[in-house]
Amino acid sequence: MTHPPSSPPPSHQPRPVPSEQSPPAQQTGRAPRGQQAPFVHYELPRLYDTSARPAGALTRARYAPAPMQAPQDQQPASAWSTQTRRIQQVQQQKPGMPVPVVLGWILAVLLGFALLVVLSLLFLLYVLGGADPAAWILQAILAAFSLLVIVGVIVLADRWDPQPLPLLLCAVLWGAAVAAGTAYIVNSLIMILAYSAVGDESIAMGIGAVLGAPFVEETMKGLGLVVLFLLGRRYFNGPLDGLVYGALIGEGFAFTENITYYGDAWNNGQVGGIASSVVIRGVIGIFGHAIYTSLTGVIMGLVARKWGTLPGVLIFLVATWPGMFLHFAWNGSATLFPSLGALLIMLIAEFALSALWLGLIAVLVFDESRLTRVRLGEYANMGWLTHEEVTMLGTWKGRREGRAWARSIGALPAMKRFIKEAAALAATRQRLLADGASPRAITHERDLLGRLTSNRSALLTRA
Repeated sequence: MTHPPSSPPPSHQPRPVPSEQSPPAQQTGRAPRGQQAPFVHYELPRLYDTSARPAGALTRARYAPAPMQAPQDQQPASAWSTQTRRIQQVQQQKPGMPVPVVLGWILAVLLGFALLVVLSLLFLLYVLGGADPAAWILQAILAAFSLLVIVGVIVLADRWDPQPLPLLLCAVLWGAAVAAGTAYIVNSLIMILAYSAVGDESIAMGIGAVLGAPFVEETMKGLGLVVLFLLGRRYFNGPLDGLVYGALIGEGFAFTENITYYGDAWNNGQVGGIASSVVIRGVIGIFGHAIYTSLTGVIMGLVARKWGTLPGVLIFLVATWPGMFLHFAWNGSATLFPSLGALLIMLIAEFALSALWLGLIAVLVFDESRLTRVRLGEYANMGWLTHEEVTMLGTWKGRREGRAWARSIGALPAMKRFIKEAAALAATRQRLLADGASPRAITHERDLLGRLTSNRSALLTRA
């Protein structure tokens, strides 16, 4: 019989709680059966401490503490190092597709049709202007290349607790269809109004690019984040999720916008014109729109994780400001200072900004795994898991070792479900603490605990 790893990685070892601090089971008065689970204190970053609330009677009722649900039976103290056990076989039932995922697929189909309409109109305008249709296809391929690069980065960033595919598709399609199409119309109107006021085409275009575009475009892209936040609140749980959705919305927008810019460059300078445009927009500024909108998502995610859904929506009113400022700086530099020296400065600044953004992704991925360990540690203190399992489920190394062990005994699918639902459970616990203990949230937590226990039992029966 194959032995599972007897000792998951010792990294991120939590420190024992002082003896005067009572465990959650004593705090709630609902101790699990059998011997009390060993209580371990997991360090919670103050940024995600939801205990600080307004003192009004209404808010006290709204944010009533959410008691931890207790298991019926205590888990074995050495679940992954003991093979002589008898655990009841639990039939694994595949859960139905969640409502947000179903709605996400419906919205993705509608947005897909909207994108076809937008691209068809752009193609029609391009051809009616006397340009070569084959050149438009080339420009679309060049724009798609930048989109694929960003998608690859986001797929890597979203590995810890992956977002549902339909919501990711909605993000890209919202940016490419709704945000880009609306911004194209509004920006055109702004330039028409500016031209009628100043009578100079170059000044009117500068006003539209520097003053109008950052506000209009970041607002339209940000509205997509609000839609996804409300539609998929179950999955939009923190700053990393906001960055993922925001970056995809931004790059979807850039895809459609780049097609129009590449078309104008081709008409003005043929190969030389489109080459310079690709270098500026597809190489130097490839992360631009992804960064602008992802900052909005990060702010919304931070606020939602600490204070709940309503503050997460309301913060949108100011969350777009950092992206607007960076967008303004980029457009202003390109419009007002079109010299070679200014281009070199833009190149250095954009590379530095891109490096900082990639560093932010790394920090948020680490932060997500840390919060998973903290919240799963609370369930371990109640007896749902062992602390050894928290280390396995809450670290990259532990996950790798767990999957390797499960693969050796032919139980890899169960281990993948165990890891996935443990991450979802930790996020649900944080959301429940931030939003309050609503009946729906409690029910969802109970369902996740049931599936977690089922997967755990399926794994242990194979050990």
